[in-house]
Amino acid sequence: MTSTPHLLLERFGFCVLPGAALPLLPDLEEAFAALLPEEEAPATERRTRFHAVEHAPGMAVAGRVPALDDLLSRTGAASMVTSDVNVLVGDSYWHSDGFYAEGLYLRAVVYGEPTDADTGALRVIPGSHRVEGGWQGEPVRQLMRHDEALGLRGDEVPATVLPTDPGDVIVFNTNVLHSAWNGGRRRQWAWNFARQPVTASERTAASQYVLNRFVSGTVRFT
Repeated sequence: MTSTPHLLLERFGFCVLPGAALPLLPDLEEAFAALLPEEEAPATERRTRFHAVEHAPGMAVAGRVPALDDLLSRTGAASMVTSDVNVLVGDSYWHSDGFYAEGLYLRAVVYGEPTDADTGALRVIPGSHRVEGGWQGEPVRQLMRHDEALGLRGDEVPATVLPTDPGDVIVFNTNVLHSAWNGGRRRQWAWNFARQPVTASERTAASQYVLNRFVSGTVRFT
């Protein structure tokens, strides 16, 4: 049975496009080496380079990843807002990349190393992106204090683990709650997309989204 990525993204807040970026891996590797050169000592904390496509055009995905192009076209979120490359180290707590009741904001990521539950794979809580889902407020606060509030380690919280191989593309809604646990050093390429706002409330949300991405130092990307 063949899944329909745009429906999975709409219903659950995420989808995986297996091998979709495989042809781009050589260009992505070259871009990563230019943007975040290898350090002599192993990384002990996260390193990030923003505006990646502007500095390394070989990282551009528009028109080069058919499965992603099709997904973005179907959702209407075809405008790339910004991009980044990251060296991720260790755990990433439960969070969303901002929560927007209006508009549609997506993040596509590719990992440079195989990931699974024991090596820092992305985990998501299906459906937590939906405005009517009831997650905002106290439920999120309890999730973020999972040890004391729920009696669970972060990696014990019920969630879907998304194991990947290099070339797989994960696309998730900015609203969806996600995290990563048990990971060592892993490289990540990422692109953020938005649907063009139409209504006044969507334009307000879009302004906040851009502000968070370009100004706020508090936004945590996984």
